[in-house]
Amino acid sequence: MIESSPRKEPASPLVNIEQLEVDFDGFKAIRGLNFSLHSGELRFLIGPNGAGKTTLLDVICGKVKPSKGKVWFKNTDLSKHQEHQIAQLGIGRKFQAPSIFVTLTVQENLLLSMRQRRGLLSSLVAKTTPEQRDRMKYYLHMIGLAEKAKQVAGSLSHGEKQWLEIGMLLIQEPELLLLDEPAAGMTDSETEKTGELLHKISDRQTVIVVEHDMEFVRNYAKTVTVMHEGTVLREGTMQEIQNDDKVAEVYLGRRGERDADH
Repeated sequence: MIESSPRKEPASPLVNIEQLEVDFDGFKAIRGLNFSLHSGELRFLIGPNGAGKTTLLDVICGKVKPSKGKVWFKNTDLSKHQEHQIAQLGIGRKFQAPSIFVTLTVQENLLLSMRQRRGLLSSLVAKTTPEQRDRMKYYLHMIGLAEKAKQVAGSLSHGEKQWLEIGMLLIQEPELLLLDEPAAGMTDSETEKTGELLHKISDRQTVIVVEHDMEFVRNYAKTVTVMHEGTVLREGTMQEIQNDDKVAEVYLGRRGERDADH
């Protein structure tokens, strides 16, 4: 008799959020939100302004504390930890505006991030090991700035500054990367390179992206979570989301009013 192989249990989510609420002086930015994310996903968060997308990232990285609910990263309840502790657990966050050291070179910016537990000066004067040099080279190529390694970061284009900051997070090798509108303000070719970079990153890490540019989402999203009024409205592939009546209503529901104004 052929023995049947044991059935594989589905992997636990990397992030699991249950009944999350965030209250800002009586305004509920997030209300009763449930959300989960598995390792290796590239998840896009979309929704109208004020839907709670950035607030959700703020909660995951520890910038904002929830009023209610649980926020699990693997087996750790993030609501009990401070921002710096959450970063050490393996969660990297990039905000909308790039924060880089504009007077240092691209390479020095990456070096500082790799050695962030040291002081600024000791990070720059300490000798790099072969392993660190290999790591630096790998991420310089990944973010497309290998040719500009010795260039001062302040002279980079807007898109290149964004890639450098993503590289500064990647070189710390977080397990989860949170990106807030990474393609905002970019040229068409920079936007395309950013989309390709996100796919490269998601081969090794898990990524959540907040994005308003719907063409960018259509071109690069694998799974989409639509938020509305502080909770999850729908989840699925971009195709499923585009064909959903409720999503269309949220995005286009005021169209009639706008038409009436003209």
